[in-house]
Amino acid sequence: MKIAHTLGVAVGLALLLTGLIRLSLPVECHGHAMDLGQVCHDTEKGRPVTRSFDEQRSLRDSTDGFLTVGGLIVAAGSAVLLRRTLRAD
Repeated sequence: MKIAHTLGVAVGLALLLTGLIRLSLPVECHGHAMDLGQVCHDTEKGRPVTRSFDEQRSLRDSTDGFLTVGGLIVAAGSAVLLRRTLRAD
């Protein structure tokens, strides 16, 4: 179980770091930086979707927020379980 909990801490920290780094990157549409006033043409569930710069940023921020918070929860939970496992030995 030590290995699983250690991996959980590592994966959680990787998710947390990825989310934090992505929050500092520019807003993108298909890998190209967007400027204020531009729109992004995409597909969602097979349907064409057009998003403004602010909508695209909001979508990106939601995803990155999920990575950041999820990573923190996974890392913290795994760290607690790892500590309990180490104490039991």
